[in-house]
Amino acid sequence: MTRALQHRGPDKDGFYEDRDVCLGYRRLSIIDLETGDQPMTNEDNNVWLVYNGELYNYRDLRARLAQAGHRFRTQSDTEVYVHAYEEWGLDFVRNLDGMFAFGLWDTRRETLVLGRDRLGVKPLYYTVARGGVTFASELKAFLVDPDLAVRLDPRSLIDYLTFQNLYDSKSFLRGISRLPPGHLLVATSGGTRTVQYWELNGYAGGTTSADGAAKAYLESLERSVKDQLISDVPLGSHLSGGIDSSSVVHAASRHVGGLPVFTAFFDDPSVDEMPFAEQMADSVGARMFTAKIDSHRIPAEFSKLVWHLDEPKGGPGVIPGWFVAELASRHVRVVLTGHGGDEMFGGYPTYILPYYLGYLSGQRGGRGPEDGMGHLRDRLHQEGFRRSFGLPVYSAVRTDLARYGHDHIFSPRQIRLLVKPKHLDAARGYDPRTYLDEVRGRCPSRSPLDRLMYLDAKTYLPSLLENEDRMSMAFSLEGRVPILGDGMVRLSTEIAPGLRLRCGVLKYVPRRALAQILPPEVIRHRKVGFTVPLARWLREDLSGLVDGALSPGAVEEVGIFNPESIEALRSRETGSEKDAYRLWTVLMVQEWGRLFLHRST
Repeated sequence: MTRALQHRGPDKDGFYEDRDVCLGYRRLSIIDLETGDQPMTNEDNNVWLVYNGELYNYRDLRARLAQAGHRFRTQSDTEVYVHAYEEWGLDFVRNLDGMFAFGLWDTRRETLVLGRDRLGVKPLYYTVARGGVTFASELKAFLVDPDLAVRLDPRSLIDYLTFQNLYDSKSFLRGISRLPPGHLLVATSGGTRTVQYWELNGYAGGTTSADGAAKAYLESLERSVKDQLISDVPLGSHLSGGIDSSSVVHAASRHVGGLPVFTAFFDDPSVDEMPFAEQMADSVGARMFTAKIDSHRIPAEFSKLVWHLDEPKGGPGVIPGWFVAELASRHVRVVLTGHGGDEMFGGYPTYILPYYLGYLSGQRGGRGPEDGMGHLRDRLHQEGFRRSFGLPVYSAVRTDLARYGHDHIFSPRQIRLLVKPKHLDAARGYDPRTYLDEVRGRCPSRSPLDRLMYLDAKTYLPSLLENEDRMSMAFSLEGRVPILGDGMVRLSTEIAPGLRLRCGVLKYVPRRALAQILPPEVIRHRKVGFTVPLARWLREDLSGLVDGALSPGAVEEVGIFNPESIEALRSRETGSEKDAYRLWTVLMVQEWGRLFLHRST
């Protein structure tokens, strides 16, 4: 299993075995290069740990634990886990500020504890079978088990075909589960149980002052970025030219001179943010490295990309992520990213409708006397008419978009035509909307905006983070997310909904906080994100890939889709974005099925 994950840790491996347990580890050395090897143990060798991630407050916790009498043998963050568990038991995880997935073995209690960070930056899979628990960072590690019955979970297939996502704790392989973010799994001879140790809450709406919120944002961002700069190896940052990555680069450049920054660009100006990234890099004296997103390379690397993704998740935005991770890995081992800003601070146009619904229902905290036409002009300039008005109006008449923030890719009827009956029969009656409604209902706030943003943080953000982890780790690169630091997340829910999107301006608080810090063009330009010219690619450079992967013979061999329905889909002109996304979605599933369901390949 560890050999299957060598890309995640190319430096060393390590093992611990006794009568009841075997722990294995692959190391990507970041902190304490000499003595931080794993599995890690305590003074008495009765607590053992394997762990992936970084603990940003480990120095503070180490000082507290040393004062309590614990003796440390290394300078690594890893050793803090075993002593913290000794001191606080299962509650130790509540004190952690970091990204992590761990397996901890308590020899005295004969207890295995698995844990995953609060928002799901680091992945963790497990299966309970044959009287034991097997766990790993990636799904592909389980394929080496000759006794594993490799079978598609059709509910996961329906998730992805519907919303290009994967929900709850299931994986694409039946019987293998994902530990949810913010949870522990505790296994003893008496069985297993999951424990939720963290929830996204604090929706009191107490911060209604625009200046106060902007000041708190800058202070929290500065602390979070500074905390996440800890590294004993070269470190840099992704830089797209958007507000989030630019704010991280600005804060990091205050501590790292000549910060290396990495940008991938298109040859299509309509989807390229390179000029803004260059301006941002120049403003802080960063060293900029660039890579062109070459669509001619994609067919040759598509199988490798799908293999590293582990499961079909997300859209074609993984392609720019692949190119920029490859670029960064040539220069550094750690990168800061701007992920989480849209979900935590209100960056999606689908938030505009619930913002106004909240206003109409009387939730007006955070709106000020200066709100009016000036903000409307700003919004039109920053987002354009389509994103400012077209998408919110469209979402008002599209049930899925309005309720869940994401429109469906395929309708239930289309899925029934696409998927072979044997898979549909095994998932009879399943609809991911039931789970999404359940998650929305857990939000402690009644604000429409809070509820939609909570849903995204619980279901959409983890998928983005998992994809980022796979793309970076494919190149033995560690990605960190300062905007999702503990203080930043707490602040995001404290800001009143009326202030978060003041007058419909997306990410109002970050924009206000950074208005005098970032170059004006970076603040004002229209958001592009990871938009790719997918329709054109599918018609041109990816047409051969589509023809081969989705031929009737190939589709029949994998056995997930009905070849006739795929032929009908392919025969349509992929001129629209919707058609292109549908074709991409089935292409991803088909290639995943070829790689994962047929282990002989």
